[in-house]
Formats: sequence, C-alpha cells, structure tokens
Amino acid sequence: MSSSRKRLRLVAQAVIAVAILVAVGRYFWKLLDDQSLSTVSFGDRGWYLVPAGLLYLCAHTIWGTYWWELLRYQGVRVSWFGGVRAYFVSQFGKYVPGKVWVLALRWGQLRAAPGVSWQLILLTGAYETLVNMAAGAMLAAVFITATGVGGEYASGQWWVIAGIAALPVGLFLLVRLANRVTRMRKGPDAQAVANTPLWLLLVGLLQAGVGWCLLGISLRLTALAVVPGFPASYPADLASVTASYVVGFVIIVAPGGLGPREYVLVKCLEPRLLDVVENPGGQAVVIALLLRLVWTGFEVALAGGLYLTSKLRRQPAVSPSLEPGAKAAG
Repeated sequence: MSSSRKRLRLVAQAVIAVAILVAVGRYFWKLLDDQSLSTVSFGDRGWYLVPAGLLYLCAHTIWGTYWWELLRYQGVRVSWFGGVRAYFVSQFGKYVPGKVWVLALRWGQLRAAPGVSWQLILLTGAYETLVNMAAGAMLAAVFITATGVGGEYASGQWWVIAGIAALPVGLFLLVRLANRVTRMRKGPDAQAVANTPLWLLLVGLLQAGVGWCLLGISLRLTALAVVPGFPASYPADLASVTASYVVGFVIIVAPGGLGPREYVLVKCLEPRLLDVVENPGGQAVVIALLLRLVWTGFEVALAGGLYLTSKLRRQPAVSPSLEPGAKAAG
C-alpha cells in the first residue's frame, strides 16, 4: 500500500472516530441535565472506586497471563512479569484508531526475547483477542435479558453464540490450512507456524470468563458509588459489561471503544434505574463515564509504571528456561 493511501486511510479512520464520538456525545448531552450531575454525591461510598479499579487490573492481568501462555507455547522465552508488562504497556496502543499499535508496542517490548518474531506477536495477539471477545460475547448473549434489553428475542439467538464462539476455532483452522499450503508449495520440510492446540483455547475461554466476572463486580461497585440503591443483579452486571466491551472492540475505528462502549452500557443500565432515580438516562451516563475514568486511570497508572521499570532496568524480559512441549506445529 502506498504512503498516500496509508495517510488517507488514517485520516478516514480518524474522521469516523470523531464522528462517532460527536454522535454519542450529543446523545449523552440530551440525557444529562443539571439535576443528574448535582445529585451525584459519593458520600462515604467513594472508596468503592478503588476496588473497582483494582478488579479491572486483575481481569487484565488474567488476560495478559493467557497471552504469555500462548507465547510460551510458541517457544518464546519470556518471563511471566515480562509478558504481562508488555501486555499492559501495549494497552496504550488501543487508544489509536485501528488498534494496530497494540501489536506494535508488544513487539517493541519483547523483540529482544529469544524465539520471538513479528508473526508470533500477531498470531498470539489474534488468538488472545478472539478468545477474550468470544467468551465475553457468549456471556452477554446468555445473560442480556437480565438487563431488560432485547427481550425474549435475544435469549433465543443461540446461532449467534455459536458463531462468535467459533471465531478462535476458525483462526485455528486457518493456521492449519496455511501450514498445509506452505508444505505443499515448499515441501514437507518447510518451516510451519506452531499452531495453538484446542485445549489451550479452552483454557483461554475459562481464563477470559474469570476476567469478565471480575469486570462485572467492578461495574457494580462503580454503580453503587453513584446510586446507593442500584438494583442487585449480577447477571445483568455481567451482561452489561460484556456486551458493551465487545461492541466497543468491534468498532475498530473507535480508540479503546470510546463512545460505542459507553452507549451500549447506558442502554443496558437505563432500564434498571427506571424505578430508582428520577433521571435514569442521566444517571446511567454518569456511571458509564465514571467507569471509563476509573478503568483508564488505573490502567494508565500501572502501564506507565511498568514501562518506566522496563526503561530503568534495561533488561530483556527473558525467561531462564523454556517449558518442554513448546513449539508443537499444528
């Protein structure tokens, strides 16, 4: 692709991202009023935001650990701390339209590690992302009716769940096909990409599910900090987080899902606040924006600290040994 086309694509992505933010911002502005903001008082509940932020970091630590497990299976010698540090530092890249910078930052952090390559960063990053989003989408599809959104129609769309769950398996089959084509064209001794086994994908789904459950609790704590009488329904909390997060990821031009994620979250929270506050839409907007602020603040603080430690120590994140059984070609 020529440089002019690349610039044009970046400009187009930026314009679309700004348009989305403006549209969502105008919608939120209509829901908000002076009363919505004036009635926000944390009182003695402000400390709820601290465990809410810590739970967010715990969830991403679990997801970062899964990415590290994928790297180790591929034969990359990287310590757990080095892998998780690269994962958190790479989160800065999601605030750029297109999300490609996430992979670039991971590569920049681990390029000195033995066994690493740009192709492995891309492959493991794709697996980690698809597994996480598949787990989140399945949880959202199962529990979305608890939010009061979608009705009976939403709970009956099991074919949607199957399609989303098949995304990691689809990538698995694609890599196997690519390896076969490579061997056919270059001979049986041609170097193939070590594919991720299905059992490791299942492990990833379980780990991702644990992370989503922690984010559901984080949402509840944030909502209680704003609305003391926020209705208790953990399935609804879980569905709200997963649905909004997955939609924010799908809209790739939105940096960090900013805008679409909050829009979906407000739509999920508003029905639950109808009998609790006078302006449910406005209070839902406050919760959604506060959740974004808490999550981003904790994430930036940790990622920035980890990045500084990597610069100060100036040591490669290399593991002293490689686990047996790695580098099994698929």
